[in-house]
Amino acid sequence: MWKKKKAGTAAAYVVLIFVAIFSVLPFYYVFSIATKTPAEAFSTTFSWIWKPTMDNFKQLFVEDNFLFYFKNSMIIAVLSMFVSVPLATLAAYGLIRHNSKLSNRLLNSMLALRIFPPMLLVIPFFLLATALKITDNKYVLMLIIVASNQPFAIWLMRGFIISLPKELDEAAHIDGCSLFKTFYKIILPLSMPGIGTASIFTFLLSYNEYLYALVLTGKKSMTLTVAMGKYAAEELVYWCMNAAGVVAIILPICIIMIFLQKWLVKGLTAGSVKE
Repeated sequence: MWKKKKAGTAAAYVVLIFVAIFSVLPFYYVFSIATKTPAEAFSTTFSWIWKPTMDNFKQLFVEDNFLFYFKNSMIIAVLSMFVSVPLATLAAYGLIRHNSKLSNRLLNSMLALRIFPPMLLVIPFFLLATALKITDNKYVLMLIIVASNQPFAIWLMRGFIISLPKELDEAAHIDGCSLFKTFYKIILPLSMPGIGTASIFTFLLSYNEYLYALVLTGKKSMTLTVAMGKYAAEELVYWCMNAAGVVAIILPICIIMIFLQKWLVKGLTAGSVKE
């Protein structure tokens, strides 16, 4: 029995290692193209070991001002996170603790809005921004991204706050705490795992936004995802630069997730069980 269990564990590890290698291979291939010359990257024989070159990254960051697009993406993502998560936390707490038909309808309406494809909303947003003469503005794009992602953030925070017992609010009220003080002193500290998870997801959604950024931005506020379109050409040199851009986009997210993975796992499991 012990040998069978040990063999099953070993087989599971082998499968997991195979899946991990299979998942990493695309990133390895992109990194190899980004650090090769066009002749090496698209030769008939693929080489697993090569002498890396930083010419593609030099072209991106020194000559093509890639840092400008990175700055725009980071500003939009960070501001969207800091605006969306506090509003979502307050909205989720208010809708849950003051449970009524109206609050349930509002939550369901938000979920229905989230189902709408962005293509249905981008045209009205563009016409409105054009009429107000506020196109090509990263702060306008940030507000639109917050509006589109807010239903997701509210429902995500709802899953955490609803697991907190109402008796905490009642005990705080008996002690003389106001509604806002109860939220600030009691609910907010207990919701930190959920806030961390919501922050990560809202940041990633904003950082990876493409459609709204494509339609509503220009040279002044162009983001990374839109700037990558400049390197979508038939020449092989642009393919290498495209791969270098992909590495430059993915690397900050990988670093962030390495440091915040504990928060993410803790947050995803914190609201799963209601006591």
